[in-house]
Amino acid sequence: MASFGPVFAGFRLPWLAAGALWLCASAWSHTVLENTALLGMSPDQVAAALPGAQPVRSPRRLPSGALGSLRVPDALCEGAHFEQTLFFAHQKLAQMDLVLLNPDSGPGAEEALAKAQAALLQALRAKLGPELAAFGAAPGAMADSASWAGADADVMLFRSGRPGHPSLRVVIRQRQLVDAGEL
Repeated sequence: MASFGPVFAGFRLPWLAAGALWLCASAWSHTVLENTALLGMSPDQVAAALPGAQPVRSPRRLPSGALGSLRVPDALCEGAHFEQTLFFAHQKLAQMDLVLLNPDSGPGAEEALAKAQAALLQALRAKLGPELAAFGAAPGAMADSASWAGADADVMLFRSGRPGHPSLRVVIRQRQLVDAGEL
């Protein structure tokens, strides 16, 4: 009688590795540029591209009319963990909001957030170039907001919150070019 043990082990190993790779794919860090590639996709296309995407329980509508109908509870972007909300307008992804998960709170919160912000700024500058605009609350301090514009997307980084409970947010939205005659 023939033994199939080694044959099955050799056959199963690649399938097990492929399965593990698929399960870990959602944990891989996306870059801002990879996220901008999702803009314009339908909800079904986005759900296929982001296996961790879930429907939002209470969708929020932006002033633009876009509806935040999908979210990724733990999206790794540029090496940091964010909660990602995906906003759709006319059945196309128009904007993504990423809010830093679990920022420290308490006495060292501002310093910890400043380190996370500095790392994110460095990553964004490396990929998108110098920011177009940056605004800070105090001269010489790190900017409270910074923005970049690419061919297809606008990227904005915001630091906000109250003392002891800071927040860091990245907004990636589809670029809307307007003819000067329409202004």
